[in-house]
Amino acid sequence: MSHIPNQIHQTWNSALLPEQGGTLHAAFHVATDGMLLEARNAERVALAVTVSRGSLVVEAPEDHIVLDVEDTYGVQFGGVHDLHITFGDFGTRIYLDGYQAFACATNICPSKYAQTGVFHCANEAHIGVERLECFPEVWTSERIQGSVPVPQPDIEFAAAYLADKDVKTLHGVTDGTIYAQFRVRGVGQFGTILAARDDDRQIMNVDIDDDGFVYRAFVKGQWCEYRAHGDWNDGGWHDLVIRAFRGAVDIYVDGNMETHQPGQVFFGDLEGLSYVSIGEDTAGVRLCGEVRGGGLFLYPLGEGQIRKISDVPPTTDTALFDKGYEGSASYRIPSLVTTPSGVTIAGADQRVVISNDAPNEIHFVVRRSLDSGQTWLPLQTVIAFPGDGLDGASVIDSCIVCDRETGRVTVIIDHFPGGRGFANVEKGLGLDARGRLILHDGEGAEYLLQPDGAVTSLDGEATSYRVDEDGNVTRDGESAGNIYLKEGVDPHESLLTARTSYLVEVHSDDDGETWSKPRHINHMVKEGWMGFLGTSPGNGIQLSAGKHRGRLLIPYYCTGTSPKFNAGGALISDDGGQTWRRGKAINEGRVVNGKVVDERDVRDDDATTHESVFVERANGDVLCLFRNQHHLGRVGKAVSHDGGDTWETVEFDPDLPDIFSQPNAVTVPSKAGEEPGCASDRIVFANASLMRPYRGCGVLRLSEDGGRTWARNRCFNPYHYVYQCMSVLPDGAIGLSWERETAGVYFTHLPLSWFGVKSAAGE
Repeated sequence: MSHIPNQIHQTWNSALLPEQGGTLHAAFHVATDGMLLEARNAERVALAVTVSRGSLVVEAPEDHIVLDVEDTYGVQFGGVHDLHITFGDFGTRIYLDGYQAFACATNICPSKYAQTGVFHCANEAHIGVERLECFPEVWTSERIQGSVPVPQPDIEFAAAYLADKDVKTLHGVTDGTIYAQFRVRGVGQFGTILAARDDDRQIMNVDIDDDGFVYRAFVKGQWCEYRAHGDWNDGGWHDLVIRAFRGAVDIYVDGNMETHQPGQVFFGDLEGLSYVSIGEDTAGVRLCGEVRGGGLFLYPLGEGQIRKISDVPPTTDTALFDKGYEGSASYRIPSLVTTPSGVTIAGADQRVVISNDAPNEIHFVVRRSLDSGQTWLPLQTVIAFPGDGLDGASVIDSCIVCDRETGRVTVIIDHFPGGRGFANVEKGLGLDARGRLILHDGEGAEYLLQPDGAVTSLDGEATSYRVDEDGNVTRDGESAGNIYLKEGVDPHESLLTARTSYLVEVHSDDDGETWSKPRHINHMVKEGWMGFLGTSPGNGIQLSAGKHRGRLLIPYYCTGTSPKFNAGGALISDDGGQTWRRGKAINEGRVVNGKVVDERDVRDDDATTHESVFVERANGDVLCLFRNQHHLGRVGKAVSHDGGDTWETVEFDPDLPDIFSQPNAVTVPSKAGEEPGCASDRIVFANASLMRPYRGCGVLRLSEDGGRTWARNRCFNPYHYVYQCMSVLPDGAIGLSWERETAGVYFTHLPLSWFGVKSAAGE
């Protein structure tokens, strides 16, 4: 580790910071990259916190763990920040400025590696720790949020205009934050919250009207305009934050990000700035309301600081699966379900050596919670096909569903033989009509794998080959390779499966404690023209209303002529998951851009249906929301009146941005007596909704009318956020399993009060 100049030292021991539950707090300032603090003794560095490329990095060298807390970028721009790190059975949680910024499934408390040692802390003008404290208990998110001070503006609003000296201070400031606490006196009321002018005219204004907020600035001969749409003219007090930072303007209202728009503009970009007004425009036309307080920060506030201003109730994230956990390079693709007995099961891809999709060594793993996600049992490996590294066979993209009548939990998941993935599979089923694997040898001769492990010719003639349940082949008792491996990897190779994609099924009848062996189902649902047929990862549903009550639906998508274009629909089971069939593709037979869609040969981005999710409306209709490449850039919607067999007219929801990332949705009880997961018009939808340019801005939206409109939305994480899966928990809250791309899969408990509404139980 790097040497820290001008260090301050503070001793620690396992009593002050116990491994089984402790909290570390550091108040710090930073203007450049460097080492903030190290916990170490004579033998080792137990824990290190650095700033690298403008973001916090937390390291535990003994466990080879490096946590890149990339969403903390900006700590070096100004102000004093508060870092809290908590340690316990949950692993590690990292908080910045009162709100959680990261989590790790591994407990990296310094006392885990040494019973005593010294904190070495930076103590420079450009980087330094101002206060360091250890506590022998785990602080809750609420306690941490309550302990952090509200950030104070560099220039505070004290009148209807700024003093001349403060206006001059703004010259040259291009990164910064505007904050105003204000209200208007009701619907139809409007006006200017802040404005600026040069010697001749107004060159900046922040206004409110019936459509929301507008932020305008005259820069380099043209007006730049930024809008946040919403209803904030309700007569109540609101916190408006406008941040110019990292090439964009962000608009927050009451701690929730409403707009992220490229084109950074702040006071330093205004030519000839001479006057700034508050609560009125620069001609003295006043707001139909009042600005009660606020000010200007000469640096961009961080996410925690913005939330603290509005006293946003904190949430708590638990890392379920993350980089380094159980020796894996990465985890992705969350699935989540809650059983009738109250057990929550979280699944994920365990990407053992690299974070890529298949071809790759990928296993399917789960963790279970018995208390609505408050604690989690250790990782269980459910499926692990043979092979190592990029040549390993894989399972990927789990989709999970629970039969409420029997309690059986079923998972359908994609499987690829070694060396194959979505884009390079061959067409075909790989199975005969009875579900037996078709094997081939190096000369192209084909065989059938019988249920007892015997291998016969296609005509049923016995051979000297046998295959065990792990795919290992013997011939006359001698090792002869493995059927699932990449061709050419094993020098003893003899027989291989077809090099196509497969769907396999596993199930559990004891709330995920034990699982069946994988069962191939391609012969039930795949056709010979398909290269890829896979699940839309996340969750399926069981219908609860109408003549199809009890039916299981799993969303699928597939490719035909080209792997660039997809068609999707529902996999259907009417016998609790014993057998499956494929419903009609959503766009099959429709006319799109003047051509009839053929699922075998889709060649138009506007006609694609990719990953999707189903919910059942109160009237028994099935609503499908799907990822797509349509030019409108909106989530697709289709409705089935026959339990997923066919689909009505497709539309693209103007209120649901689609950045080509997996969507998820779940029904929520809206009145007493409704069961979780059953038909309801109260729906929560989630997706990554913005390219930053990485996939991010995870937004959850609440509908009270079956997904026809969206009454409320909340930005859950404005930064790195990709796939997710939700489930209604036994306590009535939403369980959200979500991912930060390749960093890991995390779980957050979200009560409906997070949306500002009550649960069916009135809580």
